[in-house]
Amino acid sequence: MALFADGPASTVADLTDEDSGLPDVAATCGINATTKIRLAHEEIASELGLWLDRPRPSLDLVWAPSLRIEQVVVTPELKRWESMMALSLVYRDAYFSQLADRYQAKWEEYSQLTRRAYDRFVACGMGLVNNPVRKAAPPMLTSVPGPQKGGTFYASIAWVNDRGQEGAASPASSITVADSNLMSVSAGDAPAGVAGFQVYAGTNLDAMALQTSVALPAGLSFTYIPGSVTQGRLPGTGQAPDFVRPLVRTILRG
Repeated sequence: MALFADGPASTVADLTDEDSGLPDVAATCGINATTKIRLAHEEIASELGLWLDRPRPSLDLVWAPSLRIEQVVVTPELKRWESMMALSLVYRDAYFSQLADRYQAKWEEYSQLTRRAYDRFVACGMGLVNNPVRKAAPPMLTSVPGPQKGGTFYASIAWVNDRGQEGAASPASSITVADSNLMSVSAGDAPAGVAGFQVYAGTNLDAMALQTSVALPAGLSFTYIPGSVTQGRLPGTGQAPDFVRPLVRTILRG
């Protein structure tokens, strides 16, 4: 699972899966659905901050002394809350743009679904990790001499902490190399708290396999040899929660 601090978990495709009419509404009313997802993410960040800043019993402070929003994991319940809020914002703007009853009905529907998603999130609790690993930026790719046929290759990386927990994989980078060359993969500066990075690579964007058996130090590069590893696992989505914090219901704003 990705960390909440990595950015919005929902995409326009997720919203369209929920509401197939979204693209037409956005085009008709001049609404940027990606912006609404970002605003929903920011609103939820404020709500999460209120929970994390709330005074806690002394015993709670012993086993979780310094909870931060960087530790929050995007659980399915949290992602749905974000998606429903974004749809509510889309139809709110559509209604005020067109003053059409059909948009008001959708706005009210998704406002109700937002509250249900919020209630479900509260009931399930907030998933957190002890040592968060942020999503990696796309890797830097170069070509180096090597006895292989060239082609177009893809690579993604993921940071790993000293406990072996892997963060969400980066977006893929691609490079076309000439014959008698290989792709070299390197990471940028390592964020605090990471021990190294894993490399996923392949000749197909949708079939990048894990190439490294152990995490590489950030200063090293990895040379990809096409066909040497084809059955490794695919890029991951990040850390699973180490623990779940129970939540006390508050009044949802908006």
